[in-house]
Amino acid sequence: MSVHLLGIRHHGPGSSRHVLNALAEIQPDVVLIEGPPEGEAMLSWATHADMQPPVALLAYVPDNPQQAVFYPFTIHSPEWNAILYALRNQVPVRFIDMPLAHGFAIEWQETAPNSETSELTEQVRKNPISYLAEIAGFDDPEEWWEHRFEIVQQPYEVFEAIAESMTALRQVLSERNDRRGGDRRGNDRRGGDRREEIREAFMRKSIRIAQKEGFERIAVVCGAWHVPALMHLPKQKEDDLLLKNLPKTKVESTWIPWTNDRMAFESGYGAGVESPGWYMHHWQHPDDHGTLWLSHTAHVFRANHVDISSAHIIEAVRLAGVLAGLRGLSRPGLKELNEATVAVMCMGEPVLMKVIYRELIVGKAFGQIPEGTPQVPLQRNLEALAKRFRIKIVPEQKTLKLDLREENDLQKSILLHRLQLLDINWGTMETVSGKGTFKEEWTLRWYPELTINLLEKAPWGNTVDEAATKYLENRARKCTRLDEITPLVQSAIPADLPTALGAVMRKMDELAATTSDISMLMDAFTPLAQVSRYGNVRKTDRESIDLIMTTIFYRIIAGLPAGCTGIDDEQAAVMTEKIREVNQAIQMLEKQELTEAWTATLGTIFHSDRTAPFIQGYSCKALYDSHTLDMDGTFNAFSKALSPANEPSASANWLEGFLNDAATVLILDDVIWAVVNDWLQSLDDAAFLQVVPLLRRTFANFSNVEKRKIAGRAKQGKSGALSPQTIDIDPQRAAQVLPILELLMGIK
Repeated sequence: MSVHLLGIRHHGPGSSRHVLNALAEIQPDVVLIEGPPEGEAMLSWATHADMQPPVALLAYVPDNPQQAVFYPFTIHSPEWNAILYALRNQVPVRFIDMPLAHGFAIEWQETAPNSETSELTEQVRKNPISYLAEIAGFDDPEEWWEHRFEIVQQPYEVFEAIAESMTALRQVLSERNDRRGGDRRGNDRRGGDRREEIREAFMRKSIRIAQKEGFERIAVVCGAWHVPALMHLPKQKEDDLLLKNLPKTKVESTWIPWTNDRMAFESGYGAGVESPGWYMHHWQHPDDHGTLWLSHTAHVFRANHVDISSAHIIEAVRLAGVLAGLRGLSRPGLKELNEATVAVMCMGEPVLMKVIYRELIVGKAFGQIPEGTPQVPLQRNLEALAKRFRIKIVPEQKTLKLDLREENDLQKSILLHRLQLLDINWGTMETVSGKGTFKEEWTLRWYPELTINLLEKAPWGNTVDEAATKYLENRARKCTRLDEITPLVQSAIPADLPTALGAVMRKMDELAATTSDISMLMDAFTPLAQVSRYGNVRKTDRESIDLIMTTIFYRIIAGLPAGCTGIDDEQAAVMTEKIREVNQAIQMLEKQELTEAWTATLGTIFHSDRTAPFIQGYSCKALYDSHTLDMDGTFNAFSKALSPANEPSASANWLEGFLNDAATVLILDDVIWAVVNDWLQSLDDAAFLQVVPLLRRTFANFSNVEKRKIAGRAKQGKSGALSPQTIDIDPQRAAQVLPILELLMGIK
């Protein structure tokens, strides 16, 4: 009976090759692999024809999917190839790490680190390779491991060297901790130490079980760090004591696609690797001394419009070989190839290497899993919908343009909005130019972490529709403020969830009836107005929405005049912006009753002496634009607001409220220009210096073209007070022109 310990570096192609060579020689009758036992049931899928690494084994707590861990595999992962070897040779294969049923529960109970714990110990335990590389004088642990263990071809020598180095390293750290007063088995050590001891106790337990079952040749594939703990088994009683009365929770597992750029993700098999694309190349082309890699590099450069000739490739290969020789290496590694690329192909400019890092060193490989892989119902429903709409769930970034007038595009939009409601942001909606509401543009990219979010929402329903409905209803019930429910309304409408929308609207009506905060009411009104005006694109029933919108509107106009008094300049600016949004919404709705009530409210705000100057200025402008306030009234308002008897700051705030985003008025309206110009000239030096910062704030919002036109007009030196002028206009001819002008300007 023999036990063969194969210490590996997770995802190392050289380690993977050494493991396969060792297994071929050992001919084991059982293969034990560091991994979660809950994943054993999923191993049979590894040999499926449609299983394409990189993939990850996802283990999670069903009642709390955020408590999850990924175990990624690539085609060059030693564990993956050990699994394939066992399955193809009909050899039993088992995962021997601590069951996650215990691991998640223990993790939940861990406390803060003990002050006596060595920070170095934590760092070394997490990445012993980095520590050994530093001792050997290497800045890059990847480089050290590659040349010492990946490239050499004698598997047994490699595994013996790994065992010796890890044994020495663990011994030094143990002595260091003993000097710091930590007992290796004591309860005064931090949870992280105890967790490692429990993990290794479970591994030893699995080895003992295999021995008792009569297996003669036992191959154990595990991380290099654990080899010393498995070489000499302590008494079983010691391990049993460690494993006694461990907490437990329910765990489920499944396969999910993975990506190269996620291979450095710290989960399951540690920190992964930073250059999975290079490792994949090394696995597929073990005899390449740089020629093929640099040819791929040249191809990537050419695809990105960087001129590279064959001479560049030849010279780079030679330089990489020379660098390897100078460093005493048998052949160039990634470091030498990168340096040669920078010197020859990039002409010494390292910034060009970013594209090589992205395209080659990391790579764009992404995996796929077979159809029928065990999944929760919500996952299956999403995949079925994606297949129906011909949208691939892949980690590539893609742009999706939708025309909501087309039924198929409308259904795609509804799906993406429902997923957003569930906090599954597969798609991000981009801004689309133009005023049409029937167009949407989405940027799609599926990240593996989104699977966790999907699993988290699985208890809410078996379909995306059902889960989104119940989840939204639950969120609505928990809302206690109007500003909390308003975003839900905006999200529910494009998601086409009539049942949930009804619950949300009832809650909104309830909160609106008890809300006296005018700002909240105004924030709620604008999205409802948008739906009332354009909701028919999504075939939304607008009756209940219009009823609540109207109720909120009349609550706004009842309290708005009082809300515009007794506030400071900053609050006035915020309130003005909200008034502007409501004003635009009223114009968009084109409902005479609401328009008249709103105009009357603006008039009340404008004529009140207690209204904040900023708001009063904007109200004057809004009434002026709607032709409610004629030229005489506007002239008188300016004269009153900009009178020298007023505080200069109040006059400047009033003017900012009027002119904010209204440069055209200054450029084209002679009367308003004259009033502003005369007011400025009437200020003495002290008053002018006081208002200049406020005026600069106003004019800063104008475009450069508008500023130049205003400056050009000021340069003409036109001044002098102008009295209101009467312009001879033919009303009948104007009536014929105005409708066409409004149509051209998009007002109607």
